[in-house]
Amino acid sequence: MTDLSLPPGITLGERAGEGRRSVVYRGRFQDKTVAVKVYRPEFVEKYLSRYGVNIATFEMERNRAVFETPGLRPYAAAPVTVVGGGQHALAFVQEFIEGLSLVELGRRDGGLPDSVLVAGSDILREADRAGLYDLDLYYRNILVRERDGQWLPVLHDFNLMPQYRFPPNPFLWLAYRIGLRHKSHRDRRCIAQWHAFSRECG
Repeated sequence: MTDLSLPPGITLGERAGEGRRSVVYRGRFQDKTVAVKVYRPEFVEKYLSRYGVNIATFEMERNRAVFETPGLRPYAAAPVTVVGGGQHALAFVQEFIEGLSLVELGRRDGGLPDSVLVAGSDILREADRAGLYDLDLYYRNILVRERDGQWLPVLHDFNLMPQYRFPPNPFLWLAYRIGLRHKSHRDRRCIAQWHAFSRECG
């Protein structure tokens, strides 16, 4: 993304990462270093036309729901605000996470530490209790940071639309409806991938 226009009061630094739906920059907002997630225009339009939501507001609300769940707060970046729209690029401002990617940690250390794998199980349990699903727990999409001498995962990407809300086909719609497929199916599969990735690194 080039020639981005954002409202006064927020500045962009270097690109920190990117995904299918957005590009993330290190930025400054209210005298704090933040992550500024700028959405690709095609996904702004897709979420509005297909799901009837503003993608930035949707992501902030999902992030806030996780962050305000006590058992999940240690594993979530803090949401800040939504900026832009209209004449400016649409962006979600979030806590900037100083750390590594889960993939970098696993490859560097020959596997993931127990603290990360145990936290994955904690996240599944607490999210299920809170009724939060499809948290985009894919191992390549997770950051880790060190706290009190141990590594912990940090969830920072919340713009995945839950599949149970918009099943991609009638068979999955029926499977969710009659209980053959649990709402946490994709989350459980993702955490299993953390363990598989860790073993591959060992």
